[in-house]
Formats: sequence, C-alpha cells, structure tokens
Amino acid sequence: MPLARDESGTTLVELMVALMAGLVILSALTMVILTTLHGTSRVSARVHATQNARLGMTKLMQELHSACVTPEIAPIRQGSSGTSLQFIHQTGSAVSPTPVYSEVNFSGGALTQQDYHVTGTSPNWSKGAATGSPRTLLSDVAPVPPSSTIFSYYSYSGGTISQTPQTVPLSEGDAALTVEIHTALSAAPETTPVADSGANSVVQNSATLRLTPPSFNEGSPARPCQ
Repeated sequence: MPLARDESGTTLVELMVALMAGLVILSALTMVILTTLHGTSRVSARVHATQNARLGMTKLMQELHSACVTPEIAPIRQGSSGTSLQFIHQTGSAVSPTPVYSEVNFSGGALTQQDYHVTGTSPNWSKGAATGSPRTLLSDVAPVPPSSTIFSYYSYSGGTISQTPQTVPLSEGDAALTVEIHTALSAAPETTPVADSGANSVVQNSATLRLTPPSFNEGSPARPCQ
C-alpha cells in the first residue's frame, strides 16, 4: 500500500514570523545605507567648506604678509577690531609698490573686503576714495565659539609675542605696536544632508609683521616692519 504524501505546509504564523524577520533585516540594511550616505555627504561638505575657507584665508594672509610697505610704518590701523581689520599693504613690483588701504569686515555671516586709495605721503597715509565695490572673501562663516571675534592683535612683550591679545578697537598706540594678527573662523558647508552642528570647519592662520628679532631694550619698543 503506497504511503500517503505529506501535504503539510507553512502555517500562517510561520509566514508572518518570516515576513517580520525579513522586514527587520531590510530596515537595518536601509539604516546602514542611509547612515553611510549621510556620513559621506557630511565629510564631503566639510572638506569643501574647509577648502573654500582656506582659499579665502590664504588671500588675506598674502595681503597681510605684503603689509610692510616701508620700514617703521605700522600697517595695522587705528580702529581695527575683532570684526573689522583695517590695514595698509602694497601691490605692484617691489621697485615701485603702490600702497592700498583695505578694510576687511565681518557682518551677516560674510567676510567682505573694500579697498581704498591712499592719500598723503609716507608715513602720514590716510584712507582715500573707494576703489570699486566690496568683494566677498567668504560666506557662511562665523567666529569660533565661544568667541565673538574673528581677528586678534598681538604685540611684543619681553622679547616675545604676548599671549594676551590687545584691547579692541585698537588705539593709535596699540595699532603702532601690533606685530601679529591672528584670524580664526568657523565655516559652514553650503549644503548638509542633516542638521549637524558639528559639520562646521574651523580654519585659522596668523601673519607676523616683523622682519628682524625684537629688541630687548625697554626703551626701544618692538614695532612692526623693522
């Protein structure tokens, strides 16, 4: 007598359990993929923000490094503050440089620069008429928390650059002794896949306006461009 065929199959409960297990695995895989994509996008956005910020910072540092137009003339001007850098630098050849008065201002999340003609004669230069329109150096930037300033100014103390920034806005006397400018800012990515307070990139640099070691003679203060 032939044996009866086993006609038992998957029950509804077993089918539902298998379906739920599949959904759990699929959900986990989806979260892994989304997390990987967001992480990649975040890194890419941060790298792009860093590159843009460094490019703008490099241009500013190049102008500051060309700020010693003539010896013993202070390039940083009175009134410079934590959000406004005013300085005189030079363009053209080293044989016949042209002094330029520049203002770099931070406002509304943007760093802009306006150049001016220089009037008068050395060393009594002053700001003249504007040349062209303000140009944006960087956008979507901010001071590095908890600071509320972009620019810091330092002078020599005891033969070394002081670790304490000068009081801003700079007085005429403090501006005449400023030998180093430190710039620090936080650059936000143009786009980011998710709201992320850690996506900003901190970029900082400094320019020293000194050609020779400082004097240790207290009667001869270490001034810039000497």
